[in-house]
Amino acid sequence: RVVFLAIHKSVWKVDPVFKKMLADPYFDPIILVCPYTSFGDERMWEDLQLSLDYFSEKGYPTYSSYVETKDRWLALDELKPDIVFFTNPHNLTRREYYEDAYLNYLSCYVPYHHEVGSYGNNSAQYDQPFHNAMWRIYATHNDSYEIFKTLSKARGRNVLTTGYPAMEEILRKRKINDFNDVWKSKDSRCRIIWAPHHTIDSIELPYSNFLTCAEDFRKLAINKSSDLVWAFKPHPLLKSRLYNHSSWGKEKTDLYYSFWEESSFTQLELGEYEDLFLSSNSMIHDCGSFLAEYLYLEKPVAYLISSKNSEHYYSGFGKRALNACQLAYDFRDVEKFVDGLIKKNDFATKEKIKFYENDIMPFFREKIPSEIIIRDIRMHVNEANTWQQ
Repeated sequence: RVVFLAIHKSVWKVDPVFKKMLADPYFDPIILVCPYTSFGDERMWEDLQLSLDYFSEKGYPTYSSYVETKDRWLALDELKPDIVFFTNPHNLTRREYYEDAYLNYLSCYVPYHHEVGSYGNNSAQYDQPFHNAMWRIYATHNDSYEIFKTLSKARGRNVLTTGYPAMEEILRKRKINDFNDVWKSKDSRCRIIWAPHHTIDSIELPYSNFLTCAEDFRKLAINKSSDLVWAFKPHPLLKSRLYNHSSWGKEKTDLYYSFWEESSFTQLELGEYEDLFLSSNSMIHDCGSFLAEYLYLEKPVAYLISSKNSEHYYSGFGKRALNACQLAYDFRDVEKFVDGLIKKNDFATKEKIKFYENDIMPFFREKIPSEIIIRDIRMHVNEANTWQQ
């Protein structure tokens, strides 16, 4: 039995793995939705219910960590797991669903992002006690594996490079040209996703440009509404950070989000994004994982570099992804990029083609990531069973 510990639906990046386990009689996968304890009780209960609804709507076997009828938290051993699958490496939940779990059960982890970043001494991403206690970690690219080998106390012995399973569905849908058009506007105007990151005040990871360019994007959307339509796809954490920001707060934030949700030439996107990406024409952003993810589509993309940002904050993989994008160092560069989209300029570059061929496709040509993960787990479990016999 494999118990997947899920906190937020936004970081559920193992759907192909879970689906394959559901279809394989060797496995008995279930999902345990765990509480998010970092922002107080109100947020905890709200997020718990949102995640429960998300997985229940998918028809997955799902359990709540809170047993309402008995007003207590479910003990993990009540579910009798053989393997525990983590979806987040950070201590965001109750002890019994974090350190007590990885210290007492065979534990697996697939990163919830494409591992493009580098910050601090990288220990938060590669060398927490969590990482060293994992039975198996499935890295999204070789640069990540090399960092584990160099930095982690386990020296990467528990790491296998598989590629990123979260991108399997996008590539599948793209190949057969089968996806839902989720855009409000169905006319011929160019469709741009604007995806701002949440790190508005972060010294450790200064990706975000939101505080300096939020109003510029709103004005640009209005001024170019005859040629462009926009999808505002903010990072899930941005809203709560703006609520707590001295220059924004709840009222200003809600008003800003409402503009994107309600205007005839814009839309607000807070959920899954596969079909949004596939039915878009372009993206402008300053995010982490999207830096690599949107490049899977080979569409024009501009990456907005903040004044405090530099290549220092990206892994080798992240730097190559960065070089595959059009880089915008100020809002004038954003406007030039947008004008190029309207004129239907060709944004293909050697770096973009090289990244797709060398950093993406090798993980999807023969075996796809979820197949490699399933095969690896079965192999190691069978070896252990043989040894015990």
